[in-house]
Amino acid sequence: MLDRTTPQAVRPRAYRSGEIRRSTLPSGLRVVTEELAGSRAFCVGFFAAVGSRHESARLHGASHFLEHVLFKGTPRRTAEEIALSVESVGGELNAYTAKEHTCFHGRVMAEDAALVVDVLADMITDSLLLGSDIDAERAVILDEIAMHHDDPGDVGADLVTTAIFGDQGLGRPVIGSVRSITALRRHQVDAYWRRYYRPTEIVVAAAGAVDHDQLVDQLAVFGGFAGDPGRRVRRQPAVTSPTTVHTGAQLVVATRDSAQVSATLAAGCPGMFDDRRYALGLLSLVLGGGMSSRLFIEVRERRGLTYSIESGESVYSDAGLFSIDWQCAPERLADILAVVRQVTGELAEDGISERELAQAKTQLRGQTILAYEGPNARMSRLGSSAVSGEERGLEEHLNAYDAVTADEVQQIAQHLFDEGPVLGVVGPKVSRRRLESVLARW
Repeated sequence: MLDRTTPQAVRPRAYRSGEIRRSTLPSGLRVVTEELAGSRAFCVGFFAAVGSRHESARLHGASHFLEHVLFKGTPRRTAEEIALSVESVGGELNAYTAKEHTCFHGRVMAEDAALVVDVLADMITDSLLLGSDIDAERAVILDEIAMHHDDPGDVGADLVTTAIFGDQGLGRPVIGSVRSITALRRHQVDAYWRRYYRPTEIVVAAAGAVDHDQLVDQLAVFGGFAGDPGRRVRRQPAVTSPTTVHTGAQLVVATRDSAQVSATLAAGCPGMFDDRRYALGLLSLVLGGGMSSRLFIEVRERRGLTYSIESGESVYSDAGLFSIDWQCAPERLADILAVVRQVTGELAEDGISERELAQAKTQLRGQTILAYEGPNARMSRLGSSAVSGEERGLEEHLNAYDAVTADEVQQIAQHLFDEGPVLGVVGPKVSRRRLESVLARW
């Protein structure tokens, strides 16, 4: 029988990594791989060091637009042939745009590794970017923006993000706006591609059944774009300005005709390279990291005010955003907000016990190890870390969480909302007066 009085973090589970190798090609392209014994999958991603935070207001949404149109065809393959070449062998291709990087990735059986690498490299270096394709994809992205605006969770996240980061890179939605996407022209997208998609600004990450040397040999011809001389070009990193975090309690509302309200309570928090992020991660678990968290027990189990409530953080190179999210009936919104204020206040004033800290560490370590069981997740982490300049391995991060003290968790709890949180509310009309009264007392 398990002794529930004994902290469970005394014997931390080990994270088992495969052999990780790194190479930098003469062109400046960086390659990082992790070979996983027993895997039959080959997962690869081309990570470009440019995302929505690097865009000017005039080019808002250009990174995401480019992600779409690079699938539209090259001199060697049509859009249909790009998809069919990988899907016909049972594989898949996809891409995503983030605030600070863009990724094009594929997953195939190991014997088809060279194929998927060739397809991705072809797309990224030799895309046609035809005007007709730009116009067709513009319509698709405008539909995507409409879908985004129909999701109350997405709208609430945008409200608080803009309130905290303002009209700067991190404060704008990745997807762009109707106005900016409508205004983008082919020559702007083409210039953006040629400026930032250089070998010196790209990381190729692969995990699973990987032959590092074979991958490096295949990528050795990666020299730039069609017509480029194939020589190493001067590095042109995407320009970013230091992020300004706006403070002060604030209520931001988007009224919608719906049965429930979607609420997001948020505040600025430490970024990727700030060691306080480790204490914050454990605080997030204690607050709203599952059904045993304080907020879930107090709001859901004891009071029945909502189906679920959870917390989390998004970290970027120089800043971050911590949030608590829930959905509820409009008449319960202020009551839940008051309970959240009470629970966060208790954590700031009294801290957490050593047993609660140990449980949070064990939970975090176990969830992290499970999250990175598969080669696709390993590839994604390798690439995003390398392109952001984060050199610490996953075990180093886990050890940093294990080293956090209860005092450090209490300190971050004391400072998290000390200048007042932002509450984003999407849904039917609610009483602003009561909500603003709770926020003002934070």
